[in-house]
Amino acid sequence: MELGGRAVRLPGWLSSRLPGWRPSRGAGVLAVAALVVGLAVGYAAGDHGRRGAALPAPSASPATAPASGLSFAVSPALIQDTGACSLQRGHDLVLGVQLTNQSAQPLTLTTTKAVLPMGGLSQVTWQWATCGAIAAPPAQADAILMPGDSAWMAVTFTVKEQCPGPLPVEFNVGYTVQGKPATASLPGFPDLSQVPYNGCGTTTAADAPSAAMINWPASR
Repeated sequence: MELGGRAVRLPGWLSSRLPGWRPSRGAGVLAVAALVVGLAVGYAAGDHGRRGAALPAPSASPATAPASGLSFAVSPALIQDTGACSLQRGHDLVLGVQLTNQSAQPLTLTTTKAVLPMGGLSQVTWQWATCGAIAAPPAQADAILMPGDSAWMAVTFTVKEQCPGPLPVEFNVGYTVQGKPATASLPGFPDLSQVPYNGCGTTTAADAPSAAMINWPASR
C-alpha cells in the first residue's frame, strides 16, 4: 500500500486475507492518523498515572487531651476547736486548747511548740491534758486521736512580764498520719486579755480560778 508517495507494508495476515486489495489514499491517511492519536493518548495516560499517583495520607494520631489542672482545697487534718483553758501557778501560766481530728484517718500527736510573736513568755513543758491536770513527765507517750475525736493540749510557760495580757500565743503541733509527719499551725490565743492572771488589772489571787475555761472560735 502507498501512503504519501511511500509504500506502507500491511501485516502478513491482513495481506493474505485481502489479496490484491489496495486501499484508497484517504482511507490510508485516516488509518495512520487514528494510529498516531491512539499512541499519543496512551502515552499521555500512562505518564499521568506514573506522576500523579496519590500518596496515601498519613494517619492522624489521636490528640491526647491535657490533664485537668483543677485543684481542690484540702482541709487540715488537725484543727483547734472552741475549747480553751488557763491556769496560774505562781509565776507560771498554763494555757490549753482543744484539738480535733477532722480527717478520716487516725492521728498520732507527737510534739507541741509555742510560737510567741511578741515574746514575754518562755515555754517550760507541755502535755496532752487539760490545764488542771497533774503535770506529765517530760518523756510522755504520744497520743492517738481517732477520726472525729478531740483531745486537750496544755503548755506551761514562765511569765516574764508583769501583765501578759497583750501577748499572743500560737502553737505548732506535730503529728503523724499513715506514718507521714505533718504539722498543724494553730491560732492558740490572739492575746491573753481574757486570761486571769494575778496582779494584772483587777484580778487578785483570791479571784483567780483554779482553771479558767475560755471559748475561742474553732480554726477550720
